[in-house]
Amino acid sequence: MNELTPTTSLKAARGSVIVAVIGALIVMGVLAAAIQKQFGSSSSSMVTENRTDSAGYAAYSGLTFAAAQTEAVLDNLHSSGATTYTLTSGVTFNITVGAKTSGSGTATYPVTVVGTANAGTGYESNAYMSAPVTITVSGGSTNKKPPISGPTVKVAGYVDGDILAENVTLQGGSTVEGSITSTSTTTSLVITGGVNVGGTGEVICSNSSITVSGGSQVVNGTLYSQGDVTIDGGATVNGDIYAKGSVTVSGGAKVNGNIHSLSSVSLTSANIGSSSVKRYIYAAGTVTATGGSTIYVDIHSQTNIALQNITVYGNMYAKTGVTTQQYLTHLYGNSYTNPTAPTAPVACATYTAPTSPTFTASTPRNITSQTTITAGNYYYTSFSTNWIDLCLDVSGGDINIFVSGNASSNATIYVKTSTSGNCFTNSNKMNSIDETFSAAAAKVFLYTGGTFTLGGGVDWFGTVLASGNIQPAGGSSIIGSLHSINGSVNPNSSWYEIKYVKSNYLSSH
Repeated sequence: MNELTPTTSLKAARGSVIVAVIGALIVMGVLAAAIQKQFGSSSSSMVTENRTDSAGYAAYSGLTFAAAQTEAVLDNLHSSGATTYTLTSGVTFNITVGAKTSGSGTATYPVTVVGTANAGTGYESNAYMSAPVTITVSGGSTNKKPPISGPTVKVAGYVDGDILAENVTLQGGSTVEGSITSTSTTTSLVITGGVNVGGTGEVICSNSSITVSGGSQVVNGTLYSQGDVTIDGGATVNGDIYAKGSVTVSGGAKVNGNIHSLSSVSLTSANIGSSSVKRYIYAAGTVTATGGSTIYVDIHSQTNIALQNITVYGNMYAKTGVTTQQYLTHLYGNSYTNPTAPTAPVACATYTAPTSPTFTASTPRNITSQTTITAGNYYYTSFSTNWIDLCLDVSGGDINIFVSGNASSNATIYVKTSTSGNCFTNSNKMNSIDETFSAAAAKVFLYTGGTFTLGGGVDWFGTVLASGNIQPAGGSSIIGSLHSINGSVNPNSSWYEIKYVKSNYLSSH
């Protein structure tokens, strides 16, 4: 039997095709660290080493299979109970998935697997393994930290949170600690110029294509592309890649994850895997590897594999065979004709602009001297401050400022969270995004029907929702979030830092 076949049916469509074959020896480190192993024989008290190895490899394959699934498939496996899959004649694994525990953008399932070799014979042997499997859910559609959103977002500086926009641009040297979602179907998401993005459990998702270019680029988390993916110029991707189009890795670029392409995969002077951690490539089309490098990878192609001037440690699985240029190519592994199919990228999160509040305002507000704003709702035709000290006193509740026109600030921000004491003290002054009173930013909300602008080096505390452009100034620190309904965030490429704090107002409206 050439393909992985379930003995009992799976409710999910992905069912039987995604699994490492019996030769798979390496499972992700997070799984291996948690594995518990027990060996036994169903027909006698002794188990020989070679039978045990085959059963152990089958059990490893079951854990690898679980780690490659989506939330929907694992939920169905949990509902279905124990399910048996056949790897090859006489070699199976039986998998049981426990109830999930949901995290922030992740889901964790307890998984137990029993691998069996020589099933149904007097030489049958079994291997038991268990591990928690944690996956990223919904391709980032649960934006747990969306500090910036809008039709167009320019990141220039440091962002502690996610970016969700139709078009996302990253200025060189910027850092995004969270996920990035670009919903445009025509504009590529380009990561270049010394940018560091993502983290464990985060996703980089584009409804178009993704390009990661340049030796100083480090992308963490999982990449999902509805188009092509290009990794070049020595860039590093520390996660798996899922592409509807082709995947190209060249120019000394490094991928420390697995690759899934519904089209072709091209490797030229690429670095994938290591002598201690093997990686996997799954492609619907041709996989080509060349460029003189050494890679540690099992390659699965639904058509053919072409190896030229390359050293490969791993097994090749191709329906129409493997071609090699023998003098320059070294393959340390076996060739098979039963490849595992690639997994399609999940859909990106959708962007829905917040709704403009409805209100009536008749007077402007220009603050020209030291001022304290206390809890309440305020309605103005415009809002601005001189270079003054402004206290946001949230000790009595939320501050909501509604402006029908433009809003701007040149104020030094102080925050008062206690009913006692003087607001204008150094302990209440905002100097960076690391203030101890950061959580209070949830209580401050400003809406403008026009634009929102900060002066040079001016900080802001709370959430801003603008109908038009939002322009932080160079050197600004922002605790809260920035959302544009019809305009751009950071239209003049100002360098700033922002830390996300969820807004009470947007959460309830």
